[in-house]
Amino acid sequence: MSLTESASRSRLTVPLAYFAFITIGFAGGLIGVAWSSMQTEFGRELSEVGILLLATTLGYLTASFGSGAVASRFGYGRMFVLGAALLTVGLLGYTVAPVWILLILTAFLGGIGNGTIDAGLNAYMAAHHSARVMNWLHACFGIGITFAPLVMTFSVNNFDWRLGYLIAAIIAGVLCVMFLATRRIWLAPVTQTASTEHPQRRALIQSLRVPLVWLGVFMFVLVAGVEATPGQWGFDILNTARGIDATTAGFWVSVYWASFTIGRIFFGAIMPRLSPIGLVRGCMIGMLFGGVLFWWNPTNTVGILGLVVMGFAQAPLFPVLILNTPRLIGEARASYAIGFQVAGAGLGVAIVPGIAGILAQNFSLETIPPYMVILTLVIIGLNEVMNARASRPVVPVVSPVAGD
Repeated sequence: MSLTESASRSRLTVPLAYFAFITIGFAGGLIGVAWSSMQTEFGRELSEVGILLLATTLGYLTASFGSGAVASRFGYGRMFVLGAALLTVGLLGYTVAPVWILLILTAFLGGIGNGTIDAGLNAYMAAHHSARVMNWLHACFGIGITFAPLVMTFSVNNFDWRLGYLIAAIIAGVLCVMFLATRRIWLAPVTQTASTEHPQRRALIQSLRVPLVWLGVFMFVLVAGVEATPGQWGFDILNTARGIDATTAGFWVSVYWASFTIGRIFFGAIMPRLSPIGLVRGCMIGMLFGGVLFWWNPTNTVGILGLVVMGFAQAPLFPVLILNTPRLIGEARASYAIGFQVAGAGLGVAIVPGIAGILAQNFSLETIPPYMVILTLVIIGLNEVMNARASRPVVPVVSPVAGD
């Protein structure tokens, strides 16, 4: 492919990828503000948001694990059209679902669409673009999830929670049309030759036997879960438990995600100058400090400050922990471990906020901040255990053929 043709493709595919991540971020950020109204309408318990999150996550994981096979069979362009179409249908399902079981099914369907786009674009952009482009891709997710609480707050206060999902469905529909129009310009995935399958399978099995791999998966469950919990429950804590009006509470949840997005951009710019180990430790301490402020809450201003600090401090953890994986467990195991970690993060987004809902249902919403603080302490301890174990020699593993 000529440089001119490559540049022409990038001028179309990169902005479209950014728009896609804004879209999936926006769609995922609506539930935190919408749940109180949805709970009332469907007559559900506070904790049952975990069921909805789990349905979305199961759809996401199903699509993520199968994305490589789908891309190899149909190509990235068609796969992205399919993902955007499923996401659109899923979001439209939220706007019309008359009963709880249909809402769960539509959440699962939307999760499949989300996972198809997310996994596919991550793989495509990593293969064909720079780390800077990848960093901006994930910052775009933050942009989408920052505006979602504002839109849903407006919808709930002035119309109905379903309007927020209708807006998201329209945006996803536009994305689907754009993917359809550009489906032929996406490069085909690199297919794996038969000669590489056997060593890759052996490396996969050996990776599953390494304790550090499983510690890493658990780390990602907690990191992603603690990141998602303030976005899911921050509105209810501020509005219901602490008496802040709905519009202001929705605004501060958006500020939480905005601080997360700004932090991802900021740390992405200075990351090459910092020690990855020191950066992770410092950000985890920042998470703990923000969580303690949010829990302490002598005034609402202090509690909100803690929420913002948490968002900013958490921002670089996911990408830096991914980058640290080869150092922790060895290059040969890294590609497999990263796949497991991303799957763990998907589970964490459902499980950790879901448990928070159970605590809120059985005790009070104010049990959620100390719950996050305790999980943050576990994350800090787990990180130190992994660093200590990583200092030991890595046992060689059969690796795939060079270049895969």
